[in-house]
Amino acid sequence: MTLILIIDLISIGLLFIIVLSKGFEATLPLAAFLMMLFPFESQINLPGLFVLTTQRLIVVALFILYLVYGGARGEGGRKKKLPLKYLLLLLMVWMLISAANSVVFTVSLKTVLSQLFDFFVLYYIFAKSVSKVETINKILYAFVMAMFVCSIFGALETYRGWSVNSLFPQAFHRFASLGGESDRGIRAQSTFAHAILFGGALAMAIPMALYLVTLAKTRAGKALLWSATLLMFLNIYKSGSRGPWLALILSLGLLFIFAKGSVRKYLTVISLLTITVLIVRPGVWETIGNLYMQTQDPDTEQGQSYQWRYALYRVAIEHLDGDLGRALWGYGPESFSYLGWQGEFQGMTVKYESCDSSVAALMIETGYVGFLIVAALLLKVAISAFRSFRRIPAPANLLSLVLFVNICAFCFLMTNVLIFGWGQQSYMLWVLLALATIYPRFVLSDSPHGKALCPAGMSDGLAPVHQPRSL
Repeated sequence: MTLILIIDLISIGLLFIIVLSKGFEATLPLAAFLMMLFPFESQINLPGLFVLTTQRLIVVALFILYLVYGGARGEGGRKKKLPLKYLLLLLMVWMLISAANSVVFTVSLKTVLSQLFDFFVLYYIFAKSVSKVETINKILYAFVMAMFVCSIFGALETYRGWSVNSLFPQAFHRFASLGGESDRGIRAQSTFAHAILFGGALAMAIPMALYLVTLAKTRAGKALLWSATLLMFLNIYKSGSRGPWLALILSLGLLFIFAKGSVRKYLTVISLLTITVLIVRPGVWETIGNLYMQTQDPDTEQGQSYQWRYALYRVAIEHLDGDLGRALWGYGPESFSYLGWQGEFQGMTVKYESCDSSVAALMIETGYVGFLIVAALLLKVAISAFRSFRRIPAPANLLSLVLFVNICAFCFLMTNVLIFGWGQQSYMLWVLLALATIYPRFVLSDSPHGKALCPAGMSDGLAPVHQPRSL
């Protein structure tokens, strides 16, 4: 408890120092860094009320500081409009309807309030407060540096057997019963609730790092970013998680197809390094090959885990199709573990206690309507980011492409892990959604921010966005 109090006090103190010395917008990169750094176990339990995690405390502090020091305005002094406000309002209303009809009303209501204050408020603050491209780049830099630190912890975990999470009291969460060690050995988990969540965040951070390398103006800045990238590659391999591996391949594949210049050169170098590692260290290829073969074998743990996701969709459709009301609004947010469903799985009758898919969870807990609202929100942002990439002149369009591939990676991960609506990776998602919706405004509008893509030049070893650099 003492460690958690110290962390909370330092985090809030740093936010106040930054806002007083540099203004509210300057606190956003620091907040992004801190929210990724600390585990869910960094929390203070307020009995009968709620759990006050460090991330939740940071969001509350940001909101208070925003009310006092924020309120950035757009062109001509007018208040900036909030992108996606109608979809967000619709999602909040539908979640309340779902909670009102929940089989566990209190649990669902707390979950809806958590979604509102943890993520919707965070989205609001970032979407309304970021006023320049320089801040966007610094936020991405903060995410990458946070994942760099987490990767150091992950390397210590896999090679030394020491987990940073051991410093914190155990806390109940969706993956609390699963450890970092399995028949795949010790899997890199770092400060995340599970190795697959850590791997998912890495799959999103690596494309950000490659983008930032193109902006680096010093050798030291490039060296730091490349060091972070290589260590993140090591950790995503050590996470032993198939979903994040595929998400990263998807992301880098999209970058290679659509990006040009330096990024494609970097991806070629990474591909050659990967091939070299597979040749020099045949055990790496053997590990990947064995995991693939085990995934295809339904009698192995990996095969059962893979088949379980399809079983979840079947059981979800069976129960929802039999009840029109539940098909519309579901059984209530976070109600799955209370349903006690049983069904056939590989010739046996089993109890469905875990939901390893955010897609299945959304359908079961908020109905088809809730799932479609979330899908529409993510799809709208992804399409908007890709259109921005096609419309914005190079090299400024690279940022839109990176945001697009990140959203695609997260959507893919939603099909095979419970990743949406909780944890560090969801804080990252909602910040990226905000950035993806506001970035085109700076570049495509006639405002001063649109004319000067990055007015003051970058600090932290980054060059202005309109000055692409190569290695």
